[in-house]
Amino acid sequence: MILITGLTGTSGKAFYKVLCENNFDEKIRVVVRKTTDLSIFENTPLNLEFAVGDICDLDFMKKAVEGARLVFHIAAKGKAKNVVEAICTAPQKPFACMVSSTIVYSNYYRTSYLKEDEKTYVQNFNKNGIKYVFIRPTMIFGTPTDRNISIFSCWFKKYPIFPIVKKGRATIQPVHIEDLAAAYYLIMSNSDKLKSDDYIVSGKDEMTLLEMFKTISEVLKTKTIYINIPFPIAALMVNFLYHISLKRIDFREKLDRLTEDRAYSHKKISDEFGYAPLSFKERLEQTVKKYSDYA
Repeated sequence: MILITGLTGTSGKAFYKVLCENNFDEKIRVVVRKTTDLSIFENTPLNLEFAVGDICDLDFMKKAVEGARLVFHIAAKGKAKNVVEAICTAPQKPFACMVSSTIVYSNYYRTSYLKEDEKTYVQNFNKNGIKYVFIRPTMIFGTPTDRNISIFSCWFKKYPIFPIVKKGRATIQPVHIEDLAAAYYLIMSNSDKLKSDDYIVSGKDEMTLLEMFKTISEVLKTKTIYINIPFPIAALMVNFLYHISLKRIDFREKLDRLTEDRAYSHKKISDEFGYAPLSFKERLEQTVKKYSDYA
C-alpha cells in the first residue's frame, strides 16, 4: 500500500490523472482533511482509501502511515515534519519520497530554513534506517494559479513595457506540471530501484529569463519592450517599498533570485527512468489553449 499526501493539490491532481491513465492498481491511501473536496475521485478507477485528518497531527499521521510500503509526500514543504516523524517510527520502515524544491540550492538566506529542515530529516531517516529520495522541481507552471509564468503572462497582456535586471541573463528551466506529474509516476513506479538520493525535475529547455519572457510574449501574441534597470536602482526601489509598506511588501528575495541562475539538469532522472519533458514553448502553447484566462 502507498500513502500519498497532497493528492488534491495542484501537482497532486496532475499526478492523480497520470495514475488513472496508467491504470495503477496498487492500493493508495490518500491523506485528506475533513473539508477537502473529494469530487475529483468520483468514479475513480483506482483502489483508493482515505485517511481523514490533519497532517499537523502527529498521532493521526502515525496511524495513516501504518502498513504503507512507501510514503509520497506532495503536500506543503512546511508540513513535512510530522510526516517524517511518522515514517521514522513506523515498524515497517516505508520508503520516503519527499517533494521539495531546487530552492535549496539558492544562496539567499530566506531558503536556509528549508536547508536546515531537510538536514534534520536526512539525519532522522539515516538514524532509523529509512531509504528516501527528495524530488526537486524547478519553477512550476501550467495552471492559471501557478504564480509563476501566469504572473508574467498577465503582465504581458496588460502592459507593453516590462522591466528586467542585469539584462535578463540569469538562466532558468521551468517545468510544466504535467511533466512533473510524469516524473512523480516514474519515481514511484520504480521505487524498488531507488536508493537514497535527490532527483531534480526540470523542463526540457535551459534558457535565460529574457528568452523565456520573449517566448511568453510570442505565444501570447503580444508586443513587449524590455527595459533594463540597473540592479542597484532596482534594489533601492524594492527596499524603499519594503520600508514604506511597514515590511508588508517584500520583494527583496524575488529581486535577488532574478539575478541568480536557476537552470538545473534533469539528466539523472532521464538517464535512470526515461523522463522526457516537452519544450517550454510547446507546453506553454498547450496551457494557453487549455486555459483561456491563463494569466
